[in-house]
Amino acid sequence: MQELTEIENMAVGGIGGLVEVSVMQSTNYWKNAQQQGLPFTMDPRITYRGFIPNCVNFVSCTVFQFAVNGIIKKSMAGGAARDLSAGEQIAAAIGAGASSAVLGGPLELIMIQQQRKGGSMLHAAGQISSRGPFMWGRGFLTTALREGCYTGGYLGVTPVIRERVQNQFPTWSEDGCRLVGSIFGALFACALSHPADTLKTCLQGDIEGSVYKTHLSTADIILKESGLKGFYRGVPWRLFRQVGGIFILDKIRVSMSPMLFPHRFKGKTD
Repeated sequence: MQELTEIENMAVGGIGGLVEVSVMQSTNYWKNAQQQGLPFTMDPRITYRGFIPNCVNFVSCTVFQFAVNGIIKKSMAGGAARDLSAGEQIAAAIGAGASSAVLGGPLELIMIQQQRKGGSMLHAAGQISSRGPFMWGRGFLTTALREGCYTGGYLGVTPVIRERVQNQFPTWSEDGCRLVGSIFGALFACALSHPADTLKTCLQGDIEGSVYKTHLSTADIILKESGLKGFYRGVPWRLFRQVGGIFILDKIRVSMSPMLFPHRFKGKTD
């Protein structure tokens, strides 16, 4: 939010990230498993593998995205007290998301290795490090693309659509408008970013490079095995997670900001 300082945006983002990943962890496992051809399970001892690095990943990335999004928005406004256009809001969110890959890429690499092989977070990190420092950048480009689209969805498209639905249908509840915004935000994020997410998951799940070696060779394998639909493996789970996750993040962003920092919202309504 433009009204908040970077530290205040980080606090709101941290709360939102922790709640989202705690609620939606299993859907993340099911998505990753389907992308890699692993069996389906509802055993929480398995679906919550990698929960700690996923918390660290999602919370740190959400904190980063909220803060950078606020910085970009303030820069776009040029110090003027004005509302940004829909295009400016979405562009700011995409930029904030893409830049967060520097944090999310390595942390998600640990999580995916834990999900595949079990063991502790430290053991997974040790296995990655044993293959050299450049292994920590595995899947970085596709992580940046995915995070740009995802953040564009939840910090850009969702609030834009929610506000327009509220203006068009003033008798609707705020959460009803938020649900519509979350669906559109998730569709935007998922449709654009899922092929990149599939490539990233396959690369990060195979640090040995026994099957998936580079972005191009991984894309070629998926295309030959399954055609274009192969790039959308696991998309129902990811879409389900994103609708729920975006709803949670937007709800917390709008509700918690005035509660935590009421002095920033005197005389304003969302």
